[in-house]
Amino acid sequence: MPSIDLSLFKFSYQIHARWSDMDELHHINNAVYLSYLEDARGRYLHYAAHWDWMVDGIILANVNINYHSPMHFLNEAKVYVRCAKLGNKSFDLEYVIAGLDNQKENVIFSSAQTTQVMFDYTTNQSVGIPDPLREKLLAFDRQDKMIQA
Repeated sequence: MPSIDLSLFKFSYQIHARWSDMDELHHINNAVYLSYLEDARGRYLHYAAHWDWMVDGIILANVNINYHSPMHFLNEAKVYVRCAKLGNKSFDLEYVIAGLDNQKENVIFSSAQTTQVMFDYTTNQSVGIPDPLREKLLAFDRQDKMIQA
């Protein structure tokens, strides 16, 4: 089990698992984690940067999920999100899904990373990260280790 310092994450969002999120083994289905990340990503961007997706479009370029422990329907869990890297046209978000397992012990269920690319849907091309968005993400997360290209 990885050691992840959740205090590095300023944003978290409570997961509300649905009955339909389970697979035959009564675990949360692996594919559902993508939906949890998507929901948390939108909420994080709105909370951290007052993001308006109609103004600053993004596309998802990459997703990497590591599954550490099975999550079940009744587990109390949160998605933790932070910006880990800001490039010229893209940025990386890190996620941790953690909470209480069936024995009420703290556990990391999964960790993930996504790469978002700024995108202009009218020209159908990638664009640079707007300075106001960059400044808001930097100010919110204030990560000493955040990489800037």
